[in-house]
Amino acid sequence: MTDFMFAVRLVHVIAGVSWLGEVITINFVLLPALFRATADDRNVLLVTVFPYIFRLATALGGLAIVSGAGLVLWNTRLDLSLLVSTSWGWRILVGGIIGLVIFVFHLVEESGAERSLAAELVFLRDNGDEEAAKRLLNHLAIFPRVGMLILMVVVGLMVAAVWLP
Repeated sequence: MTDFMFAVRLVHVIAGVSWLGEVITINFVLLPALFRATADDRNVLLVTVFPYIFRLATALGGLAIVSGAGLVLWNTRLDLSLLVSTSWGWRILVGGIIGLVIFVFHLVEESGAERSLAAELVFLRDNGDEEAAKRLLNHLAIFPRVGMLILMVVVGLMVAAVWLP
């Protein structure tokens, strides 16, 4: 493997694992803080912190996808039939497709959901409906929880592709 491809693989591994780590942090640090925060603090968190989290996820996910595509092209020597004719290829193909789908979902759905959620929470705060706000937050928590499980599957498939015959 060339030094350049080693660097690409290193970027891919760091970006993918960091993306998963970010989603784990959202689930076990930020969401609990959001649930425990007062209505005013909750809105501050959503408006100030979550846009940074979203941009970081975009950068890490994008880097993982692009570097992963480069690795696939390099490792197959442009013979993409290897992705369906070997167990290595199937693991890479399935993991890559799942990773790409969750990244596209992140780009298309999550940014709009974040903005509309903040607006809805402000409305509920202004109307004093804390129970509805809690239900909305419980609904919000589904996306990062499912995303975390899916990214764990993707990382597991990639690790299996490298370590298993």
